[in-house]
Parts: sequence; structure tokens; C-alpha cells
Amino acid sequence: MNMAAHPKVKIRPYLTKNGWGFDVEIFSREATVADYLEALENVNKHFSLPCEGCGECCRGRLPLTLIDIFLLQEGLKGLTGKDFTLEDILERYCQVKVWRGAVDILLRTDAEGYCLFLYPSHRRCLLYPYRPLVCRTYYCLPQTRRARLLREQIINKGEDELVRVWLELCPYLPQGVERQDWPPTPFAGCTGYHQVKLNKIVPPEFFTPSQEPASK
Repeated sequence: MNMAAHPKVKIRPYLTKNGWGFDVEIFSREATVADYLEALENVNKHFSLPCEGCGECCRGRLPLTLIDIFLLQEGLKGLTGKDFTLEDILERYCQVKVWRGAVDILLRTDAEGYCLFLYPSHRRCLLYPYRPLVCRTYYCLPQTRRARLLREQIINKGEDELVRVWLELCPYLPQGVERQDWPPTPFAGCTGYHQVKLNKIVPPEFFTPSQEPASK
């Protein structure tokens, strides 16, 4: 089978009253998060989106996955020439928020709420090839409910794994947080998105059984 002709994940454009949007279809139970990211790269090909560099996608809540930390290690090595441990990155470039037993690990932002890696003068990312999943999957376009939920669940499971690892490193637990509430996720033991299977993250109804257009 020619996988180039039959990709495991595909972008499906559709027209809304506000212009073009997209759905994400998964055709293979072997599809990975890397296949999902590769498909999303075709959004620009379908829509020819001109980025005006406003930087609005680089502010606010920017949750991180465990694999994002590995990518940041690589990117920071190239940017600074230094090796950063996971603990270094969590301390210097992340913020951990704990509220009523919930834990959120986010990329640190400046006083105006923009990502620390956003170059201020021309609104460009200093670590663009190594940017986190939340950035790679963001598009200023309408999306189907399936596409929105798929992105949300991938990011959430990836962040949950980072939280689990962070809790293992903590000398003491924050009040109200229990380690047993953070079991291993499909990201456990993975160092790259090509190792994370989508069928371990989302239920069967997210998968399209054939190459026919998904019903709206």
C-alpha cells in the first residue's frame, strides 16, 4: 500500500458560514501523534494561511507535555550551547500551578502574558522547530468538534504524564495532591511523538473506517 496516497491521518477542509475550516480524520489504528502533527502541517497547504506575526497564539495558558520537555532540551542546547536537565527546564522555563488537587505545568510567560521564547521585536519564536505541541496544533481556523477534542485529549494526556514525572521528582507533595491520582498515560516511556499511538488516547469513534469523507 502506498502510504503517501493513503495517509494514516488526514485533514478534511470544509466550508462554514465564516469561511473555511477543517476536520481531522484518523484512518489507521497504528496512527501516532507524529502522524497527526504531519497531517496538520497540510493545513497551510490547504488554506495558504498568511501569518501576520501578531503573537496572540503565543500568550495565555501554554500547557506542556513530557515530550515537549525533551524537545526543549534539544532546542535550548542549540540556542545556548548548554545541557539542561528536566529539572532545570521545569525550574527556569515552566510554571507549576496547583489548585484543589489539580496540577498544571505551563510554559513560563512574561509580564504581558507572552511566551518567554517569543522574540519581542518581530514576534517570532526563538525555538520554532522545537516548539511545544500546544503551539504546533494551533490554527486560527474553525474546526469540527472532533478536531477540537482530539487536540485537547492529546495535550491533556501528554501534560498528565509530565505531571506524573514531576511528582516523582518532588521531595514533598503539594497539599491535596496524591501520586496515585496520576497513573502512567500513553506517553509513559516515550521520548518522541512517533511512539505515542492515537488509539491509546482517543476512543474508536474518533477513527474513520475508510477513505470516504466523514459525516458532518
